[in-house]
Amino acid sequence: MRYAWESPTPVSLTRSKIESLPPVPMPLLIRPVVALLVSAAILFAGNGLQAVLLPLRADFNGFTGLEIGLLGSSYYLGLIVGCLLTPLIISRVGHIRAFVAFTATATIAPLIHAIWSEPYLWWAMRALNGLCFAGLAMGIESWLNGASTPETRGRVLSAYTFLNLTVVTAGIQMLGLSDPKGFELFSLTAILYSLAAVPVALTSTPAPAVPHSAKLRLGWLATVSPAAVAGCFLTGLANAAFWSLSPVYAKANGLPITGIITFLTVSVLAGALTQWPVGWYSDRIGRRALLVVAATLAACAGAGLNLAGSAEHWVLLTMGGVYGAAAFPIYTLCVAHANDLVHKKRAVEVSSGLLMTFSLGAICGPLVASWIMSRLGPGALFLHSAAAHAIIALVMATRIYLRPELPEETKEIFVAVPSSTQVVFELDPRGEPEEPGSGMAAGDGLTAAATPDQSSGP
Repeated sequence: MRYAWESPTPVSLTRSKIESLPPVPMPLLIRPVVALLVSAAILFAGNGLQAVLLPLRADFNGFTGLEIGLLGSSYYLGLIVGCLLTPLIISRVGHIRAFVAFTATATIAPLIHAIWSEPYLWWAMRALNGLCFAGLAMGIESWLNGASTPETRGRVLSAYTFLNLTVVTAGIQMLGLSDPKGFELFSLTAILYSLAAVPVALTSTPAPAVPHSAKLRLGWLATVSPAAVAGCFLTGLANAAFWSLSPVYAKANGLPITGIITFLTVSVLAGALTQWPVGWYSDRIGRRALLVVAATLAACAGAGLNLAGSAEHWVLLTMGGVYGAAAFPIYTLCVAHANDLVHKKRAVEVSSGLLMTFSLGAICGPLVASWIMSRLGPGALFLHSAAAHAIIALVMATRIYLRPELPEETKEIFVAVPSSTQVVFELDPRGEPEEPGSGMAAGDGLTAAATPDQSSGP
């Protein structure tokens, strides 16, 4: 029996073909990219540790809420700059040298955090960290794309996304290895960053083509799917605030270090575990209907966390799990919804534009949330999140009323993707070329079955 991923000719992975494929042995699938996935695991574990360590340490060091919020905003600002600069750097020196340079530079940030406690310096180092991680993720994702075929890209992307969503929790768990007030955890982060360069530097996988920057046309994207654009911006607003300030929220509510670790782990793992069930249901009942449900549930959980205050720890953990399960799949659902509306040739362009929209929201999110927290208390972090998710639910419900769902045959498959760099979308099977004879003109931007009325709405 020949698997689809072994086929000598490209296969267009429509939903019906995906569902008819026999199971693929995962060890055979990821064998060519094991070294790259190991590097990714080490990097994301280190970044997960630093993401929760920095706000806690900043709080211990007496930073104001606004100063802590700026740490989160600085990271996403650096991420955007890195996505724009990395293709130029790689084209000049190559993938391996660029990867080693980015890991060496990223190692500087946690060490400086440990030595000096100055807000302005920490903001600069957090932006540098974001820039470096854009380059590192872009390098890994380019390699994964180059090492896979059109028939295996979707499964490689699934493995990478699952890794991305789960190893962060390993980094969070490392917070309990030492006192956050010491230098040891910053040193461990620097060690992980340096160690991540080794598998990529020694891999025999051929270097891929230089990644390119997709054309960003946010105005056009807003006319194609205003719901997806609004959803991604508001999701960035909420998610970035969660990563930047939830350790401070948990500490202010009396959780010890082990409790903070558990709270974050439960929230993140719940979001990882619901990605595929949510995607499966969205393929059947519609993206926007499920977005209304998920956003409403996230808003209710956020409101509950805002009111929890002095509640028992198990209440905070339960609500945190519900929040993560509902909130974290929203970005991917918005990307899937927008891709239902465009031709496959535009998939990378659309998804990259939504990632930029998410990042713009992520820059604003920690600033807005920290300002609200300074006036209403730590629980206002999730009041901010509840408001963002309530608006998402309202927008999706309004668009359902204004525009009907697309016909079933025009929908693409749901694909879970991380919000890392635009290169990851080149692994997305929704971006594959159409089979000959599909009847779609090469330059068409909308799905074949979409009417002009549907193409202008979500």
